Amino acid sequence: GMVVYNTATVSDVTPGLYVNNGAAWTLATSSGGGTTQYSVGDFAQGGIVFWVDATGEHGLVCAKLDQSTGIRWYAGTNGYTQAKGAGIYAGKANTTIIISAQVAIGDNNAPYAARMCNELQITESGITYADWYLPSSFELNLMYTNKSTINTTATANGGLSLKTDYYWSSTEGDSSNTWGQEFTSSVMSSYAKTNYSNVRAVRAFF
Repeated sequence: GMVVYNTATVSDVTPGLYVNNGAAWTLATSSGGGTTQYSVGDFAQGGIVFWVDATGEHGLVCAKLDQSTGIRWYAGTNGYTQAKGAGIYAGKANTTIIISAQVAIGDNNAPYAARMCNELQITESGITYADWYLPSSFELNLMYTNKSTINTTATANGGLSLKTDYYWSSTEGDSSNTWGQEFTSSVMSSYAKTNYSNVRAVRAFF
């Protein structure tokens, strides 16, 4: 718990406040907690940060590439999944609900949006991230709002820009339609689950 200010008179030490956890010294952030703070546009946590909370320590990242440029939302059979979550972090629960519901409704074992995100693994800087999900409608709209920043960071790190095309969300509309967004407009729209659309997976960090 000891905190000291290092004036860093040597070239290989960064000046600033350091926190000792009993085992090592860590450069503290401006919040004084010794934790990393993120900003929209950072390339971190397996992808591109596109939303952070007030602390800057928790948020959402999207993958630097689309997982598909044409995949169905459903698993071969229409029906209610009850994946209705629409807010921050809701996409994770939606994704789990969709996969479970589709098994009961009817799954022809062909790839579909939620399953593709759920099975995704991305390795960046030696760390494999395997907790991706299909974004909720609100999370998808946040990606649209920050698409210019996302595109800049993606292309600078070997990724690709978001398309000016339709992307799936995990938020269900009814038994045969779900919510998504064409990335030319801020307006969400209802789209048949049988259609083939784009997917960009997201994950949360805490």
